[in-house]
Amino acid sequence: MIGRAIVAGEVYDTRDGDPQPKTGGLPHPATGLIPLAAVLGVAFALHDSLKQSALIVALLAGVLTVLVVNRRYFINLPHAVSNGTLGALIAIANTAAVVGFGAIAKLSPAFGAAVDSLTSLPGDPLVSAAIAVTLIAGLTGSASGGQAIALPILAPHYLGLGVDANALHRVVAIASGGLDSLPHNGYVVTTIRGVCRETHKSAYWPMFCMTVLVPMFGLILALLLL
Repeated sequence: MIGRAIVAGEVYDTRDGDPQPKTGGLPHPATGLIPLAAVLGVAFALHDSLKQSALIVALLAGVLTVLVVNRRYFINLPHAVSNGTLGALIAIANTAAVVGFGAIAKLSPAFGAAVDSLTSLPGDPLVSAAIAVTLIAGLTGSASGGQAIALPILAPHYLGLGVDANALHRVVAIASGGLDSLPHNGYVVTTIRGVCRETHKSAYWPMFCMTVLVPMFGLILALLLL
């Protein structure tokens, strides 16, 4: 892709409002690991007591760590907070819209017929589960939304067939990350339109290769190993 772009004479476009590069006085790259360590440390420390809320607290700890570690490098902190808040609201709205779309799709007669067909596929139950979750995540446009919709329906069926719960969990988690990032996915819309201010036509194909094709290869490898 890069080679074709160079041959075609493509260059980076500049737009009004693009952040201006800063030269000199940059933080050491190693300090970028400190917020990540804070997120992981808090998540592991509070996982048993706070359950899923531990992730929210961990992310907050990471943000606060960035503020402390890089406090002398900020130029306009209120502006950065404003942009971050706007980006978060856009991401939440896009994700909520996609999950809502998936919830409506679940209520349609065609969705029930598709689930019945997928759960009755012949062969290895893990392969059947992988195909079912992959397609449901694609229909809903969300990995988390696809899992939330698929697992209450599919898990009792496959566990009743004697499928190992740990293996089923791994396969479902990987399978949901394949077709979930089709063009209508909330993350895709947010990244291409909201963050990069690009069009799907110009930006989606590389994202498709990285977020659809690569996870699908990973799913195939996982099924072979299990």
